[in-house]
Amino acid sequence: MDTFLEQIVKVKLDGKAKAVVVGILAIDALLVLGLAFLSLFISPMLLVLVLGTAAFGSYKLISLLSVEFEYIITNGDLDIDRITAKSSRKRMMTIKCAKVEKYGEYKGQTPPGSVKNTYFFCNKNSENLVYMIAPVKDEGMVMVVTELDERMREAVEKFIPRTAK
Repeated sequence: MDTFLEQIVKVKLDGKAKAVVVGILAIDALLVLGLAFLSLFISPMLLVLVLGTAAFGSYKLISLLSVEFEYIITNGDLDIDRITAKSSRKRMMTIKCAKVEKYGEYKGQTPPGSVKNTYFFCNKNSENLVYMIAPVKDEGMVMVVTELDERMREAVEKFIPRTAK
């Protein structure tokens, strides 16, 4: 029987991302004040064009901070996609569950020496984080931390070797 499940995890804005939003809005406010002063010397049409461009640019920059991760399990393959601003999707990696060497609940463990990179495709401060150590094409051995819900965990665990748990 085929297995196909999906889960979307929205990444919450942390303090650093909120500071970026405040910075963008502050720059916009300074631009508006500067252009208000310059409005005495430039045409109103140019002023509207600059303000409109600045507002649109700020909107696009702030919307890029909206990130979601989609986990898709298909017959033993866990695909992880990054969705930015609900408009662009990029495949981050595919993990073959049958090749997972270590699997368990993530509690801040440091990866073993054979692991080249650690990837967090989740909210780092969530309570139900799961880690997997597995070989990934073009990367070698990596540690991946995800935020799988109960049904996704059950589906993934069906394909993971018993020695990895």
